[in-house]
Amino acid sequence: MQSLDRGLAVLRCFGEERAQLTISDVAREVQIDRAAARRFLHTLVSLGYVGVDGDKFYLRPRVLELAQPYLDSVELPEIVQPHLEALTRRTHETSMAFVLDGDDIVYVAGVQAKRLVAVQVRFGMRVPAYVSALGRVLLSSLDRSQLDDYFSRVELVKHTSKTIVDEDSLRKEIARAATHGFSVVDQELAAGLRTIAVPIHDRDGEVVAAISIGVTAATVSMATLRGDLLKRLRETAAEIEADLRTIRRTTAVRTPRT
Repeated sequence: MQSLDRGLAVLRCFGEERAQLTISDVAREVQIDRAAARRFLHTLVSLGYVGVDGDKFYLRPRVLELAQPYLDSVELPEIVQPHLEALTRRTHETSMAFVLDGDDIVYVAGVQAKRLVAVQVRFGMRVPAYVSALGRVLLSSLDRSQLDDYFSRVELVKHTSKTIVDEDSLRKEIARAATHGFSVVDQELAAGLRTIAVPIHDRDGEVVAAISIGVTAATVSMATLRGDLLKRLRETAAEIEADLRTIRRTTAVRTPRT
């Protein structure tokens, strides 16, 4: 176990500002003698994880294999959930993440604040995309033909007296979400529920999910929703996207099967 620990410590020595290290550098960083550092480095060279140029050692691409089993197991909700928990702690409001699946959006992560009782959510819950801020953000990532196909299939049904069911009006809301990078819905899905949503992009700029803050209309104004809460929501989205960029292969980040 001690040899494994020290071998990993040798790999961790290398970094952006320590791309090439000598045996003495490694011995000093890991706090082992030069002979031990030499043995570890040459073993790593023989395994293909480390290269050598004269007296300088450097990491080789094969070292990425060590992280691949983890990357292959990572799913989007695992990345998003901790960020939403932090967002709810800061705002004391409900936060959610949905993905687009067919004509619906599907709940994949989130934290429900106790004071938001307008709608109860559960993992895997499906909601018509047109009726929610999250859905409109996700629909805004579709191209013209995809959006035309969507509206040709979907029956627009009122959920409350405020639900927009006019196709032209909905297209304008979706276009507004694309232009401004967020969508706000005021009591269209459920009476008393207001939500604001922003997209989540992967490292290639593709929209893979949307996150939202949900509030009660009686306690939170539209101005607050569009102001401080939108700012915090965007900050959280940026943090999530930074984590997604860390996952080098976008195919390693899977959305849940629905």
